[in-house]
Amino acid sequence: MAQNMEQAWLLFMKEGVIDSSVVKPDIARSWRRCYKQKKESGTVPQSVLRRLQKKNELLIEVSKPMIDDLVNMLKNHIPNFSVMLLDSDGVVNYRINYGNNIVTLGHHCNERHYGTCGPALAIANGVGTEVTGYEHLYPNAHHWHTMGVPIRDKNKQTIGALAVLNPIGQCLPLTMQTVSLGAYLIESRLLRQELLLDVSSTIMDGLTQATILANEEGIVLSVNKPCLHLFQTTPENLVGRALGKYLAGGHNPDLFSTSVQLEESLYMPIRTHGSNNLNPNQICRVDRQIIQFEPENALFMFTFKSMHKPLVSKLAEKPDAFASLVGNNEGFLRVIDFARKAAGMASNILIEGESGTGKELIAQAIHKQSGRPGRFIAINCGAIPKELLNSELFGYEDGAFTGAKKGGNPGKFELAQKGTLFLDEIGEMPLTMQVSLLRLLEDKTLTRLGGSDSRVFDVRIIAATNRHILDEVKKGHFREDLFYRLNVVNLKMPPLRERKDDITLLADFLLEQCCTKNNLGAMEFDEQVISILNDYAWPGNVRQLQNVIESSLILAGGGLITSDTLPPYLLEVDNAVRSPRGGKLHEVEQVVIEETLKRHDGNISQSARELGITRKTLYKKINQMANS
Repeated sequence: MAQNMEQAWLLFMKEGVIDSSVVKPDIARSWRRCYKQKKESGTVPQSVLRRLQKKNELLIEVSKPMIDDLVNMLKNHIPNFSVMLLDSDGVVNYRINYGNNIVTLGHHCNERHYGTCGPALAIANGVGTEVTGYEHLYPNAHHWHTMGVPIRDKNKQTIGALAVLNPIGQCLPLTMQTVSLGAYLIESRLLRQELLLDVSSTIMDGLTQATILANEEGIVLSVNKPCLHLFQTTPENLVGRALGKYLAGGHNPDLFSTSVQLEESLYMPIRTHGSNNLNPNQICRVDRQIIQFEPENALFMFTFKSMHKPLVSKLAEKPDAFASLVGNNEGFLRVIDFARKAAGMASNILIEGESGTGKELIAQAIHKQSGRPGRFIAINCGAIPKELLNSELFGYEDGAFTGAKKGGNPGKFELAQKGTLFLDEIGEMPLTMQVSLLRLLEDKTLTRLGGSDSRVFDVRIIAATNRHILDEVKKGHFREDLFYRLNVVNLKMPPLRERKDDITLLADFLLEQCCTKNNLGAMEFDEQVISILNDYAWPGNVRQLQNVIESSLILAGGGLITSDTLPPYLLEVDNAVRSPRGGKLHEVEQVVIEETLKRHDGNISQSARELGITRKTLYKKINQMANS
């Protein structure tokens, strides 16, 4: 029989003719399909594999015990083999190799990549299939014995396959029946888990308390919205992860054991996402409920209730002013941590970053955290004419100049006494004014315009700029001595394109803020919208993202923001407007500005508003583009 099959394979490869007396119909059809299409090979990229494993995490978790049992059975009879779990496209999402390294994670096992084989036919035809020897189309598999059985969901759709590769071709009795039984048990467990998750998630969505559903391994399966708010994260960062990483003491096996009875509620600090330290302001009472339909299949529902003064130390009673700054990106969190430490000092601070990155927000948080009793006063050095900047900062006496207010007027320094003065766009300050500011910072005294009395002041200075201030120093546009006076503590705010992992979290946060501010009901993003937001380069940073969300709310209906509600420029398939994967940053910025100006027919005000920058900054960038 094997010799006849070899002759039939040679006949097909040489003449394209199939000997139907030897070749089974399903094998013949597969040969023809494979013969017509170009062979592809290789594995999916790691990033794609991780996304597929995330998508199929429930299938993988349910299948692991079955795969372990199958491996334990086969290893007593075969020296080497592979047991695989494929997704609906034939990509290996999970596997155990025994005595070989033939199969890798992410490996393609469909007909297009692997030709005629058991797993490929199981996916293609939706029935369990064995393929032996020369039934495999490609020569490297002629000594193999492969089998695959499809796995179906509750709607009878094929979502994957359980497969076995035996590279030495030894056929074992009842192996195919065992693989088929394994696939059936996976389907059965998957159906029960999906039903259990559906019921539990429905219950959780109706709860006002933060609630998490986890399995016996401590892996989070489902969360509700109050829980996402408590842990300051998104479903992508919590579901599928170990719950222990967010709890004091890490993983506690007793929490996930049906045999351990918890006598009372637990009280413990939790970690918010992206933080390595326990948050003393987030001490929670944790209650557990076991959901169990059968002895070997249990889920655990945990509810978290934040506790306040009775359980929090005096030190922890002071609220964290930085809690309102949303983000889990490592670079962003480093800036926040540095700013939090600097808040307790009196040193001047220079915040550098592009327009729209939240420089004023972090300045306000520093002021609140510092505990200074005075006010937070902000002034935009680039928005005030240089003739008036002196009087705005230092104030003036009655009759100091024509049009001066009767009785005089205090300047921003006086208004910020014992507090914080935020000098935004400090790079726009004229050189003559820089001299006055430097003298003021050195003497710690100020004199109003037209006055003679000097007043001692106690004001903390936080300056901000969207320029590369050291470059301005080298060009002679900014005084070096003033730079070092202001740059005692330096904070560099990362642009949104460098915080891609924060976009979904920020979008959800800003959407909730906008809905609350406008008295709207709960709104959500369509998945396609999230993908579009994550792909865009955001030259206007967080401010631009906020503007996009606010404008989308106007058009949104049915509680859902869809791609139809987004500004048209976000939908344009233009690599220049997408995240910069190639080219220099200034080149990407130039293309974005040109496209924006073109959309608004050269209108500076509308273009600046869309980009999230000031008109003056946009004029400056246009001049730089013209001179470059």
